[in-house]
Amino acid sequence: MGDVYKELDDVKAQIERLKTEVRVKTELSEALKKAHSEQLIKYQAAKQETEKQAQELIVKLEEISQAKQVSETLQSHLREKESSLRHLTSLHEKLRVDSENKLHKLEGENKELAFTLDEVTERNKELEQNFCASTKEIEGLKRLLSTSEMNCFEAEQKAQEAKELRQRDDIILELEEENRNAHDQLKWKKEQFRHLEEAHRRLQDQFQLSKEEWEREKSALVEEISLLQTSLDSQTRILEGVQKRLEMCNQVLAHEESRRKFLEIEVSEFKSRYENVFVLCEQERSKFESLTVQRDEEIAKLRNSLSTKEPFTKEMEFRIVHLEQENQELRESLKELQEAQIRNYGSTALTKLRNKLRGLEQVHSNCSTILKAKESELSFQIEKLKGDISRHNSELKGKEKQIQELQMELESYHSMIEVLKEEISVVLTIYKSEFSEAYSKRSDAKTEMQLCNRMDDKISLLTTQLEMKSSDSRNVHLQLEQEHEKVKELMKRVRSLELTEQQQVIMEEEIQHHKMMLEESSAHQLYMEEKFLHMEGEKRDVSEALEKTNLELAKKIREASQLKYELQNLESSAESLKVCCEENQEKCRQMENSLLAQSENEEVLKHEKESLITIIKEQNNKFEVLQQQIVLLEATVAAKRVEVEALTQDREDLIKNVKEKDSCIVSLQKDITWMEQESMKREAEAAILAGIDAEKSVGQEKERLFKVINEKDQNIKNLQILASSLEEDLTSAFVLSFSEVVENLLTTEALKKAKHMTELVIEEKNKKIVDLEKEVSGLGQRLIHQKEALFTKKQQEKELQALLEANKVENDKLMGEHRRLEGIVKQLEFEKGVLLQDTTKLSKEREELLVHMEEFCDHIGEFTCDDVKMMNFLETMLRRSKGEVGPAMNLTVDDELYDFSKENANASFSASATKLDTSAGRSPLKEVNQRQL
Repeated sequence: MGDVYKELDDVKAQIERLKTEVRVKTELSEALKKAHSEQLIKYQAAKQETEKQAQELIVKLEEISQAKQVSETLQSHLREKESSLRHLTSLHEKLRVDSENKLHKLEGENKELAFTLDEVTERNKELEQNFCASTKEIEGLKRLLSTSEMNCFEAEQKAQEAKELRQRDDIILELEEENRNAHDQLKWKKEQFRHLEEAHRRLQDQFQLSKEEWEREKSALVEEISLLQTSLDSQTRILEGVQKRLEMCNQVLAHEESRRKFLEIEVSEFKSRYENVFVLCEQERSKFESLTVQRDEEIAKLRNSLSTKEPFTKEMEFRIVHLEQENQELRESLKELQEAQIRNYGSTALTKLRNKLRGLEQVHSNCSTILKAKESELSFQIEKLKGDISRHNSELKGKEKQIQELQMELESYHSMIEVLKEEISVVLTIYKSEFSEAYSKRSDAKTEMQLCNRMDDKISLLTTQLEMKSSDSRNVHLQLEQEHEKVKELMKRVRSLELTEQQQVIMEEEIQHHKMMLEESSAHQLYMEEKFLHMEGEKRDVSEALEKTNLELAKKIREASQLKYELQNLESSAESLKVCCEENQEKCRQMENSLLAQSENEEVLKHEKESLITIIKEQNNKFEVLQQQIVLLEATVAAKRVEVEALTQDREDLIKNVKEKDSCIVSLQKDITWMEQESMKREAEAAILAGIDAEKSVGQEKERLFKVINEKDQNIKNLQILASSLEEDLTSAFVLSFSEVVENLLTTEALKKAKHMTELVIEEKNKKIVDLEKEVSGLGQRLIHQKEALFTKKQQEKELQALLEANKVENDKLMGEHRRLEGIVKQLEFEKGVLLQDTTKLSKEREELLVHMEEFCDHIGEFTCDDVKMMNFLETMLRRSKGEVGPAMNLTVDDELYDFSKENANASFSASATKLDTSAGRSPLKEVNQRQL
């Protein structure tokens, strides 16, 4: 009886403990509900923040599109400026060709003037010779006159003196008239010679003026050539620096290509590994499905065993009641035996008692056999459960290994991403330094913009390409950060898996505890069997205690039903959390769809880039066609030069023919001297008119030359104005592009800061969620411990019911673990798909980067070809300028010789003039005829 009361006190204490635990659980459930409501509020706030971020992303995408449109407009402006520059270069070349042609014409005219001066000197010499011949003829005539006078005198003496005197008078009159005519002709010749001297002086003045202008033009050309040489030197230095930088860029690009190949190999390896992991996950899923089927079958078997054991328990209760009745009867019979012994009436009662004892022994033996069979069944089931647990442990260990491998792969991805970030930062710093240096050099060399417009255009194109590459690198950096966030999420999930593994370890410990409890229950069964042998005398008290315990068990069953109801509520809340998680997954999918749309937009941009590249190639082809046309024009100019040389040769031939004709005319003049005396007046008038016409033609040529020089000056001024306007436009465009680049950098930095803040907020929220999950898991563990305590108490009260309920609880736990593992497997598969998509995106982006880098290398090659062409063109310009400087020096020497010959001619002319003053006579008309020709 004392033991029974002690057990009842223990049961009451346990009931009070259970009540306190139930209160604690209710408080915890209320706290969980509050935490769940707070989580919902936080989740809604996070959802609103994500929507705001999506709107901000849309706005930023629109800003990016606007920036791209602005860049396209800038490119169109640059193309227009390139076309205008090409037009200016063509005009400059045309002007250069015209100036060269005009220089050649001026040189030809100078040569003609020198030739005419030589002819004039020769004519003067011939006139002097003719004057000497005329003086000699006059002296001969005088001698003839003297002889004729002597003859006349002798004739007069011989004939009639009157007739002779008359004839003499007539002859003297004729001679006087001839002398007068000769003096008149000499005066006319002197006047004509004076006019010729004045014309010669005018021509000399004009020639000196033209010579001074030519020297000025020559000095201006020399200064321009020196400026061109200095600009060429500066440009060659700039080109050398740019070439060195381009070589550095090429080396960096080669290094990045090697890294890209290495990364592609690693990506292929990771793909193969992910495929293997996916196959393993599918195998594990099939295994889990088979395990679920087996567990369902085992649960069905256990339910059947419960249904079979319930009537057996009822029979046991009925037998216990029957045994109690028999005990009462035995007690009564014992009392009767005692009375019979006292009264010696015990023979019949002893036989009855012996029969009853035998029946009781048989019933006890049957009960022991039934208990042994039940124990064997329970041991068999326990062994099955142990095998299942060991198998699950092995599977969990394999999953742990797989998770560790995935963690190693994630760490390798992190390291690769950090290396790529460092490389991209190095490349960006290199490009920025080059860009700043080029800008500083360009600001210092603004004075040389007239000759360096092409190089500036190339540098602007390089800057635009660098900006495009920097934007691409920023996009890659953003994508790498997104991948880093995904890796963080995977690490969090791995941590959650570790927590599940810890929970599984705890479950294994609990299973071992249950095993210990089963062993204790079996020992308790043996103890109860021993007690059952000693319970014959105390069955009434036990029956009363059993009734009390039944009432208390009913109360406990009610409390357990309440706990089950609370557990169902918790499960419903967990299901609502799962629904929220599914909604989050759907939102993640929507985000993935938006990312896919962004990738499609990026592909559209790629197509636009390709179209721009084709347009650039077409422009390059047009430029080549224009260069070919320039070559053809140069060939035509060379042909025209050949034609001009042929014309000059024809002119020289004509001059030779004219000289021959002059010699013929001289021979004819000797025969027609008498006929020329009558036509002297007409020829003098014609000579005066010819001199006037020559002066008019010289004045017209002067005016034409001045007009040409003024037109050249105006063209040069217009070109300078155009060059200054182009310089201003280029500087303004460069400043605008630089300001836009700075604004884009500031916007990107602000976006990065905002993104970093959002990442911090998300990390804090994730930490809070992890803490709440830990609290929920702790509460679940506490609930499980409470359930286990309830089940252990029930086992103490009812052994068979406790064992069956423990099996049910274990099966439920295994099912929950199975569901959790299935959810984890699904999450891993989803993460695997996300990682595969990310790897494909990364591979595509790397291919795009390679395509951009190849295009950049092609542009660099084109720029180098253009630089080589420019160098060749400038070398040809230098050679031409040197060739033009050489003939100019020759011309100066010729001018000195010409001055010396001119001085000799003047000296001879002065000597002839003195002879003309002393002598008188008739002059030939060779000079007038040559002037007419």
